[in-house]
Amino acid sequence: MDINNIQNQYNANQIKVLAGLSAVRKRPAMYIGNTGIEGLHHLIYEVVDNSIDEALAGYCNLIKVIIHEDGMVTIEDNGRGIPVDIHPTEGISALELVMTRLHAGGKFDHQTYKVSGGLHGVGISVVNALSEYLNVEVYRNNKIYSQNYCKGNPINPIKIIGETKKQGTKITFKPDKEIFETTEFQFDILQARMRELAFLNPAITIELKDEKNDISVNYHFEGGIVEFVEYLNNNKELVNEKPIYIIGEKDLIQIEIAFQYNTGYSEKLLSYVNNIRTKDGGTHVAGFRLALTKCINKYANEDIIPKKLKEKMEGDDLREGLTCVISVKVPNPQFEGQTKTKLGNTEVRSIVASVAYEGISTFFEENPVVSKKILAKVVDAARAREAAKKARELARKVSLGQDMSMAGKLAECQEKDPARREIFLVEGDSAGGSAKQGRDRQFQAILPLKGKIMNVEKARFDKMLSSEEIKNLISSLGAGIGMDEFDINRLRYHKVIIMTDADVDGAHIRTLLLTFFYRQMISLIENGMLYIAQPPLYRVSFGKGKEIFLKDEEDLNNFLFKRISKEISIRPKGWDSSYKEEKLRQLLFDLSSYSKTLEDMAKKGCWKELCQDILELGLETEHQFEDIEFVKKLAEGLKKRGYKVGPVTPSNSVPFSYEISIGMDELAYLETTIGPDFAKMPEFHRILRIYKIISPIIKNGCEILVSEGIEDDGVNKYFSDVHEILMYIKTLSMKGLTIQRYKGLGEMNPDQLWETTMNPEKRTLLQVTIKDIGEAERLFTTLMGEKIEPRREFIQTHALEANDLDI
Repeated sequence: MDINNIQNQYNANQIKVLAGLSAVRKRPAMYIGNTGIEGLHHLIYEVVDNSIDEALAGYCNLIKVIIHEDGMVTIEDNGRGIPVDIHPTEGISALELVMTRLHAGGKFDHQTYKVSGGLHGVGISVVNALSEYLNVEVYRNNKIYSQNYCKGNPINPIKIIGETKKQGTKITFKPDKEIFETTEFQFDILQARMRELAFLNPAITIELKDEKNDISVNYHFEGGIVEFVEYLNNNKELVNEKPIYIIGEKDLIQIEIAFQYNTGYSEKLLSYVNNIRTKDGGTHVAGFRLALTKCINKYANEDIIPKKLKEKMEGDDLREGLTCVISVKVPNPQFEGQTKTKLGNTEVRSIVASVAYEGISTFFEENPVVSKKILAKVVDAARAREAAKKARELARKVSLGQDMSMAGKLAECQEKDPARREIFLVEGDSAGGSAKQGRDRQFQAILPLKGKIMNVEKARFDKMLSSEEIKNLISSLGAGIGMDEFDINRLRYHKVIIMTDADVDGAHIRTLLLTFFYRQMISLIENGMLYIAQPPLYRVSFGKGKEIFLKDEEDLNNFLFKRISKEISIRPKGWDSSYKEEKLRQLLFDLSSYSKTLEDMAKKGCWKELCQDILELGLETEHQFEDIEFVKKLAEGLKKRGYKVGPVTPSNSVPFSYEISIGMDELAYLETTIGPDFAKMPEFHRILRIYKIISPIIKNGCEILVSEGIEDDGVNKYFSDVHEILMYIKTLSMKGLTIQRYKGLGEMNPDQLWETTMNPEKRTLLQVTIKDIGEAERLFTTLMGEKIEPRREFIQTHALEANDLDI
């Protein structure tokens, strides 16, 4: 019998049924974690995981994920397609079976799929149950099969709707708004996961598109996890220029390891089992670390490591500056806990250790120069650890509360339950004094921080612990410090809140604190315990002792527009009707957003007048630049408006597209190039949507009708410029108001600080999360690391996007 032929078959006989679909809609959190933003995106992950499993089986190399404007999502692959024949025991099509039954799928016999991330066969049926609408199309047997569902129930039988030469499955669904807190998918969250999957599966191309914001990315990394390590180590000073790559298989367990050392002081190790991130590690990580320690000790010689130091080398010395990605494929993975964050298979430890030891040993023997560099890095770390030993012991005593005098500035709270306690990390003694007086002493603690804390990205452990502010911080939190010492179960506060001024210095202190927590207490972030306070930027006084606090510029505009909308109306020229009250407020927001976007585009080279003229001439999408006749027509139109227009030329960056250079004779320095890259800017898409709404006012101007008593002259005003309209209306709205812009927390009295920033019933807190671990690593390295040039490039690229800088 041909075993390979049996494994390649995929039909209804391969679909095993373990249980019926029940209780998913009643208790969705049991299946997707929660009904918030994480659970919503988990729906897409479940469908994509099925496509990835097809790829792991060798039948799929393209996955498309599309977020539609109407809130629906489509995931399509070119795998074998879900079987559509009748199941031998269940009496319904295999397609309907996997869509409507929990624990029904081809992942239980290890013939259809040797390994799988979707272990329990619940994925697609859960997505179906939690969608108000779902359509599935299957491309098999040169036919297109289709079936529609509503909240998990089939609307119609499976039917053939056409013919095709394609193979694969396409699922389109709309999350049920009765189930989820939000049904709006976020591109950046999906982008992080799709990039990660592309790194882990080098044979796959993943296309991700957001139609609403007209953004698309394609991910394909032939280098696999080697490229992943290089991506994580971007902008770092490297010890070994190329990552060390190890691959092997034993007892059906496939192992891939790539690692590289940099000159930094922190470890970044990402581990995966069947493409699932195991953030708490497990036996595969333990096996790798065992092999690495064994190899280092074996190849360490007297010329490199002093004898007394060699005897004291520890695992921590090997981790300093290590960037590593471990990916294993296990037929029967056993995870500790429902979240699948730690692998528990005991046999994996020895298998990974064996494969890794052989691979590292071979590399060390064949690359003695690189090996000595790595060993020298480890020796350097060991010497520093010895120097830091006393500081570490002191930190441990402090964090255990044995020497609370170090945190002498800490204003403790009375509550004993950590889950109900919160601590504010406040910038400076002045703000700290206001916070101490304004707080609720029952559950709120205050720790003032003097000046800017140390940048731990550039500091070794022993130097970091020499900082009084950091020692005070460690002491106050009480959970220890470092990979082996930090214990989140000992954390004395379950809400750690960073509260700094809304200026440049405050932002810098906030960034330094975020760097500290990311590098030294990352589980604080992963457990959702780190927050950023949102103190108000404005205080508005009016009437007899009345006042209101507003968080930012947008809130101020909202207040001003709402205040004036009852007293004025706007009538576009040539219209009989006017914008009033609610419609007027929305119009004012659109005008304000349009004006702000014009400013943003001017910073990128397209000055205001030019942008407006391009919009009026009909540019709507970058694809119009593929039509040379349209580009010529655009060039002629701009020339008639007085611009200096160069010849139409092929685009340097986008094939089969064209661009034009534009300037002004009287202002020669105002020059820019209009082409497909220009129309791809997010600002352009934003302004295009707004322009369609407010174009009658931009093209023809408007009349502002003012109620009696608002103005002395009582004369209606005519305007043709958006900026002038907004300035006039804001001036009217500000009459009788006193607006104070706060520069720091110290300017608020204790009562104001409590009411606006610390009172749980009224405050706004931003929870710190890590949506994209790879991008977070790169960003912290760029902004806080040793290399100056990447930081300069980042600032030059993004400086013009900054607002409200107090310089």
